[in-house]
Amino acid sequence: MTTPKGKIFTFAKVVTVLAIVFVLSLGLCGLSAAVSSASSGQNDVYAATLVIGLVGMLLSGLALLITLPLWLIVALASGSSRNAAEPQKLFDDKNDNDKSS
Repeated sequence: MTTPKGKIFTFAKVVTVLAIVFVLSLGLCGLSAAVSSASSGQNDVYAATLVIGLVGMLLSGLALLITLPLWLIVALASGSSRNAAEPQKLFDDKNDNDKSS
C-alpha cells in the first residue's frame, strides 16, 4: 500500500520552519534588547519588538519540543520503509511522467 506524495506529512519541513522562526525570533529579541539598552527614549517600540521576539521564541521552541520527539516516535514506529540503497531525493522530480513512459 503506497501513499500519494501529496498526502505525506513531512516532519523535516515543519522542523525546518520552526527552527528558522526560532532563530529569527532570537535575533529580533537580542537586537531589540541591545538597541533599547543603548538608546534613551522610544523604549516602547523596542519593548514591543522584544515581546514579539519572546513570543515567537516561546511558541516555536515549544512546538519544536513537541515535534522532534513525535518525529522520532513516528520514525521508530513506522520502521524503514524506503530502500537504504537508493539515494534520498531532496526535491520531487517535475518530470515523473516522462520517466515512466
